[in-house]
Amino acid sequence: MDYMSQALFIYDENSEQYIDEIKNNSYGCNILAVEQTVFLSDPLEYIEFSTHFVLSGTLEMIDKVLEYAIAQSANGQLCSLGFLPLAEQRILRKAYQLSHEMEENIEIALRNDVHSVNLQSCNNKIYQFKAVIGEIPLLEAWHSDASSVAFIKNIFLGLKQFFKLSKYKISIETHHGKEISSVANGVFVVNQNRGSHLTHAIQQKSSMRSEMLSLMVISPFSAIEYFMFLFPLIFHISKDNRLPHAVANIQSSEIKLECETLGNELPEVILDDIKSTSFPLHFKVLKKAVKINAAEKFWELNPAVTAEKEVIRIDNLPDEKESGKYYEKKIPFFSVASEERFKELFLQLREDAHSNSLYVILMLLSTLLASLGLYADSSAVIIGAMLLAPLMSPILSCSMGLLRGEDRLFYQSVKKLFLGISLALLASFLLTLFMPQMDLSAEIRARIHPNLIDLAIAIFSGVAAAYTKAHKELLSNLAGVAIAVALVPPLACAGIGIGRGEYYVFEGAILLFVTNLVSIMLAATITFQFLGFSSTVKSKKSMSVVVITLLILSYPLYRTYDDSLQRYHLTQALANEQVIINNQSVLIEGASIDYKHNQRIINITIVLRERLKYQDLQLLRQKIKQRFGSKDQLRITVKYLL
Repeated sequence: MDYMSQALFIYDENSEQYIDEIKNNSYGCNILAVEQTVFLSDPLEYIEFSTHFVLSGTLEMIDKVLEYAIAQSANGQLCSLGFLPLAEQRILRKAYQLSHEMEENIEIALRNDVHSVNLQSCNNKIYQFKAVIGEIPLLEAWHSDASSVAFIKNIFLGLKQFFKLSKYKISIETHHGKEISSVANGVFVVNQNRGSHLTHAIQQKSSMRSEMLSLMVISPFSAIEYFMFLFPLIFHISKDNRLPHAVANIQSSEIKLECETLGNELPEVILDDIKSTSFPLHFKVLKKAVKINAAEKFWELNPAVTAEKEVIRIDNLPDEKESGKYYEKKIPFFSVASEERFKELFLQLREDAHSNSLYVILMLLSTLLASLGLYADSSAVIIGAMLLAPLMSPILSCSMGLLRGEDRLFYQSVKKLFLGISLALLASFLLTLFMPQMDLSAEIRARIHPNLIDLAIAIFSGVAAAYTKAHKELLSNLAGVAIAVALVPPLACAGIGIGRGEYYVFEGAILLFVTNLVSIMLAATITFQFLGFSSTVKSKKSMSVVVITLLILSYPLYRTYDDSLQRYHLTQALANEQVIINNQSVLIEGASIDYKHNQRIINITIVLRERLKYQDLQLLRQKIKQRFGSKDQLRITVKYLL
């Protein structure tokens, strides 16, 4: 490898400790060290010594020397540069693929093997890596050379800023005269994609030797959407080359950008983490601006890319109709659905709120099918009944009525629900009268002891139902949601309980149904709000009733869940336990708890070598019942070892 015979080491107060190390290099290069302010005060005195500069110091200092080197190169006196990053300058190090070891970086900086790179300027000010306009909270914390303390501070500031995002009206003109007007909270211009989460996720072919600027317009419709855009970038979640919903991308060799306000301050413009310049902004590529030394990997990752066609990817920006909703306003926490999307869904939900003969027929058929499936203990038949059941539609209509404060939609949906519930209870009740000989099956018993797990299932099902309803391309998945949360089977089970006169069956099943109904309604309302169909819940009184009802229901559900948990621990504790009765060892092989007519039955299986006397069995019964309630019925099955 050939090395420079002479070089200037330009440093500041942060890097003067490297003077002796670079002067004593082992590559035969004669070094003249000069402090950056001294150099910039009379550079001609020093470039007579060498036109190869080795720079070490702040980015601000490096950019100033870069500007001088570019000016000299334009005047015909070619200058070249090498870099010795400070310990904390991870962006500079990563950009040029340099090492953490100073000796390795000195070797690279002194090579006589320099190549041209393109740089970028904004209003004739050079920046190496990025220009940031406006607010892009949190992302910048990951793309800076801040110390650990400053990094944490930036995170907290970003979180605070996250809830106060506002948008500005921007006008963009490309080199070929393409004009774009929209609103954005931030603009990000990058010179290369190494070291940048944003460009690494979006641009797979950007290069520091490209002849095109790459401008990212960040314009989320809500704080939630901004977070959804940010999350995969920060945590390096791989994506395809599609732009996130909150981002537009414009690539051109020259870009002019103007920003308008209604009296508020214009957004800040920051070049390489330094506050700089003001509007209007004029970005341009400086082709082959300067020659540099960098690691071999840098040249592999940044191939020379000749001028390409301009790229205009602005589908994710608000259109002219939507821009007015955001201009100089804080963006909402939830997205605002487009008028077309809202109109389409609202018309569908309004239709779903009307009762008709088809609804009545499907309710009767699904209930009868569910009742027969419950009696036959057939999960396949019950699933078929779930698919037929039309109850999900009025629940979702009711949720939208709550959210939007549409009283007519809400009450029509409630009437339809009440009709469906009445038909289901009546149909299952009448069917039970004709089948008095049938016992309660396992499928029926499974629906008379709901707990908090059923509540969680219903909530997630409500989210899924609202999401699929709002996206017509996913409507085919609504059948899967109907299977996940059973609506008609609990109603059929409740009707069976009335028909048999076993009201504990009715109570448990109706509790499960009401839990599903209220949970789906609440979850769907919040999901519709999340999807942007209303910024707030308009019908607050009705929503309060739903929430209070759910809280009231949570208590018996918790009791049932707690009871099942206690049963589990008790049966686990009893299993394989040995009890001594009159000097005879009694092994409890297994234990289970069941219910009949709302009474708890404890089933115990014991293993004996010799027959126990009646008094001994009573003593065993007392010892076991001490662990349970006195009202519980105890059944003991005896096995003898021969």
